[in-house]
Amino acid sequence: MMMKPKQLATLLLLQASALSNALVEPNAEKIGTVAEREFVDPAVSAVSSPVSIAMASLPALMGVANMDVPQVDNPFGPSGTSINDGLGLGSASQSGKKISVDARSGIPAFVDLVKPIMPGDGVGNSLTWSVGALHLHDDDPHGPPQTHKEIQDIALVAVENWFHENDGYLGIDSRSQLFQQGRTRMAVHGSTGEMVQLSAQRTFKGLAVKGSRATATIKKGNLINIGLEQWGEIDEDFDVEPSITADEAIEAVADHAGREVIEGKLDCKSELVILSMVKGLQDATTTTTTSTKIPKVKNDFFSKLRGQLPARVGSDAEDEAETEDEAFGSENNKQDSSAVNEYYDYMLVWKVCPVFVGQQQEMMEAYVNAHTSQVYSFVDTVDYFNNARGSVYPTSNDGEGADGSLQADWPMPYMYVGSQTTTTGGNYEGPGSMTATYRGPYVDMVDNCGTDSLTQSGGINWGGSGGTDCTTPGFGGAGNTHSSRSGFYELNKIMEIARSRLPNNSWLQGRLRSNMNINNSCNAYWNGSINFYREGNGCGNTGEIAAIFDHEWGHGMDRYDVTSGIADP
Repeated sequence: MMMKPKQLATLLLLQASALSNALVEPNAEKIGTVAEREFVDPAVSAVSSPVSIAMASLPALMGVANMDVPQVDNPFGPSGTSINDGLGLGSASQSGKKISVDARSGIPAFVDLVKPIMPGDGVGNSLTWSVGALHLHDDDPHGPPQTHKEIQDIALVAVENWFHENDGYLGIDSRSQLFQQGRTRMAVHGSTGEMVQLSAQRTFKGLAVKGSRATATIKKGNLINIGLEQWGEIDEDFDVEPSITADEAIEAVADHAGREVIEGKLDCKSELVILSMVKGLQDATTTTTTSTKIPKVKNDFFSKLRGQLPARVGSDAEDEAETEDEAFGSENNKQDSSAVNEYYDYMLVWKVCPVFVGQQQEMMEAYVNAHTSQVYSFVDTVDYFNNARGSVYPTSNDGEGADGSLQADWPMPYMYVGSQTTTTGGNYEGPGSMTATYRGPYVDMVDNCGTDSLTQSGGINWGGSGGTDCTTPGFGGAGNTHSSRSGFYELNKIMEIARSRLPNNSWLQGRLRSNMNINNSCNAYWNGSINFYREGNGCGNTGEIAAIFDHEWGHGMDRYDVTSGIADP
């Protein structure tokens, strides 16, 4: 039987998808779990890194005098009308500081403004409840709201109407793509609603556009900012009818994971969504799209801002191509255009959360192309919380009181654990087995008793023991000594304090080497690194005393401060 071209194309796409999924390298930190083949397509992960341009810099990019002239073919509103006037932002010089444009779409990503939309005490707000509030458009005037719920309802109507009235300037269609019932989240702050925050999920033909939303903040009755996240143009002919079922999408995920699913058991409701992606205008991506058509640009502003467009498939390809010189003006006005040689693309996908045989605490979520079965994302959505800790001497090793005694389970701050770095509280995320050493971005402990390394699951606990010098708990290596644990904690903490006071000091951003348990006694010194001796001749181990750590580190701070040498000797 001869296969039809469409059937052959579909088969090739499925085979390419299967091959691509098979090449995903297992996550070394999750080997043996259902999440070992966790991954996110680069075209999907790039969306979370926004690329915005301050409107004040656009004239130079485009080679025009300012953004308040008709020759720019006003990007967001009717021809001959400036965005500054339309949104009430004042002159171009003022508005340039208030608007950031999404370089991937040319649509405003963020706008600062002062626009009264409901009665309040904000600057320039003269609206009153007794005569009704602007944008509410009700026949009956409103009295002051009595509850947070009333404030929320009124604020929602006010924001919704503001967006509807300004769609032309923003370059969006809020009437069909925002404020769908059940898709808006709000919070009211203060007893009288001094501040209201809103986040509205973007939808297209009834489907959620993942990662794309509008935000707004009202303060004392004034709309003070709005945002549009990951907002590109979706073609009206975008197909929202899937070619595969949710069950077929789950089968694709099972093939990707190489594991058997438990039939009928899901961790979330399967649903169709539109997935936001980023594609380079000049660079090939790893994804397979359902269409080779580059999204249409609305006007010259968008095409200039986004840089050189590739030729579209079809007879109009030559008409839409531009050179980089044309897009960015003269040589003197050119800036690095790599950031804007990207655009948003959208794919219809199934969101599915199958449960696998042998699955434990993981909750796997996947996004699968609803036409080709390509898996774009397969991640464990559980937020894991673990901690690196150990026993340290808080102040000294003299045995006097709690400060002089070994304290268990103190955090190991800024320590490398697997591919992560712990927080100031020793915390890190991720399940599975992890390996840690007494090393991080700021401190490296080098112990003359031996090397240190500890691999554990469910957190890192270096433990503690009696004794001194080279005594260890019996695990974590010969370098897991009291002085390495105590020094790693104390040095990281004092350096953290110093960075908060001297954020631009380059020495504090580097890694300090600390040599522990040198085979000598009764001293410590600085020579570019810091060095500590063992117990002996009536002296305790100098690497188990916080004041001595701070003193020797202080020599380095003095050496690399603005005025060095003031603390000699």
